[in-house]
Amino acid sequence: MKKYICLIVFIGFLLSSCSESFLDTEPLTQKTNATFYETEQDMIQALTAGYFVLVDCPQDAILFNYPFVVGNILSDDCFGAMGDNDTGARAIDEFKIIGPSMFEGMWKRYYQGIFRMNMLIENLDKPTYSTEQIKNQIIGEAYFLRGLFYFDLVRMFENIPLVLKSEPVNLPQADPKDVYAQIASDLKKAIETFPSVPKGELGRANKWAAEALMARVFLFYTGFYEQETLPLAGEEAGSISKNQVITWLEEVINMSGYRLMPDFRNLWPYAIANSKYSEKPFKYAEDNNLEWYGEEGGNEENMFMLKFSTFADWGTSIYYSNQMNLFNGWRSYSYKGVIGEGWGMSTVNTKLWDEWPDNDLRKRASIINVKDPAEISIHGIDDYGYGTDPHDKQMDETGLWQMKYIPINLYTDGQWSNYSVTLYGATRNFQLDNMQDIVLIRFSDVLLMHSELAQTVDGINKIRARAGLAPIASYSLQALQNERRHELAFEGLRYHDILRWAGQSNLDQVKNIIDSQGGVSIINNGVPSEKKMNFRVETRGFIQIPEREISLSGGVLQQNPGWGPNAPVYQ
Repeated sequence: MKKYICLIVFIGFLLSSCSESFLDTEPLTQKTNATFYETEQDMIQALTAGYFVLVDCPQDAILFNYPFVVGNILSDDCFGAMGDNDTGARAIDEFKIIGPSMFEGMWKRYYQGIFRMNMLIENLDKPTYSTEQIKNQIIGEAYFLRGLFYFDLVRMFENIPLVLKSEPVNLPQADPKDVYAQIASDLKKAIETFPSVPKGELGRANKWAAEALMARVFLFYTGFYEQETLPLAGEEAGSISKNQVITWLEEVINMSGYRLMPDFRNLWPYAIANSKYSEKPFKYAEDNNLEWYGEEGGNEENMFMLKFSTFADWGTSIYYSNQMNLFNGWRSYSYKGVIGEGWGMSTVNTKLWDEWPDNDLRKRASIINVKDPAEISIHGIDDYGYGTDPHDKQMDETGLWQMKYIPINLYTDGQWSNYSVTLYGATRNFQLDNMQDIVLIRFSDVLLMHSELAQTVDGINKIRARAGLAPIASYSLQALQNERRHELAFEGLRYHDILRWAGQSNLDQVKNIIDSQGGVSIINNGVPSEKKMNFRVETRGFIQIPEREISLSGGVLQQNPGWGPNAPVYQ
């Protein structure tokens, strides 16, 4: 098996000019915006620079730049946790701040991606393409990525500028309706332009991913803003209807080549920790004859993902590796067993465990319970030390850890190492060797979105059958909500599901769900305590706009409600 990532090409642009003729020469070692975008390969490289934005991360506040991670922490499935001095994750969890610009990395990074796609879109007609199919693929990817960047920004910050040209501008925030209209138009353009071929290159967008993302956008916009349709922008005008989205989802289901894989447990890397690969196999994987589907084509359920590589290095960038897995690992647990070491983020809410039916195989396939001897015996984790080992000042300790995105080790040649060392030749270093894809769109989500929009049990029951559960006879929103929570737990979707199901006029309903985490028993640095929560309705569920960006705009940008000078600071 071989792990790969698209090679990143750093494109330098000459940003200033000079009138002296002896300086007006063509650069020989650097492409500029005048000499780039001339060939098909230039366009592919420019797209790769856009994909890089999805995995890149500034040095400060590492994981607060990933909407996937922030969404998990904001939800009622997870707590912020980490060590006692790592306050940022717990501040997010409790709707507080640790500083005036804690999400600046996300804001800057995604607008960087938008700039790159704006530049690419402006130059789409310059090259001569080898085939019409390749041209259409490049066009589709460019519009897909711009739509994705804007969707992540608007559902995290709500009030954002809508920038559609590459020249420098200082625009005020747009009406969210206009941003969603542009997202819908971009995705519609992508859907109509992409070649209709099964699946596609791993890690790159295709027609089917665009149709699935359109459904996600439609559900959030119409749900949260309490509308019947999703508007379109510009010359297109008009809107996207529910029936159109259902048709697109049915195309994904029937034509894409993606499918529901037979065993839910084999979707996640812990399934590889069996006796075939590890001299000390993971008991849960071995007892259930698990074998990981992998990330290189055999897994036909993963539709769009962030891919990482073995290039991570202290001298280049650590972000070629999956830092989210590192943050989710167990504190002070270096190469002791199957579960790898990390920073202790995203401990699981006890109420999720208690409310999850025991006969659903996804419960134990998604969560390890290290405080119950009976549960420990299922997974074979016998040396965690819950209640006796403070695990380097672990906070929000519940004894429950999610299993989907966490470091997984194999025991070979007399030592524990991350599976990427064995499979991909990564260097053994627990801070750099996590290679797992972050899956942004799974086929199971397509089935559930179709069930929700068409109000049918078809997709729900296919997923329930895989989980070993009996079918349901008739559709209900509550049944759909339960199925989404259990199937897609810890995959970055729960929080925005809660927001859209409530709608902007029913934010007290969101508060009731989020605040229900309060009172859960936790251990903070070895000391028993209770979790405290306070969802602040005045924020409307959105996060703080970086004050540094407001300052740089000269006051053109305005802070979101609830995040002004009196916003609560995590202490």
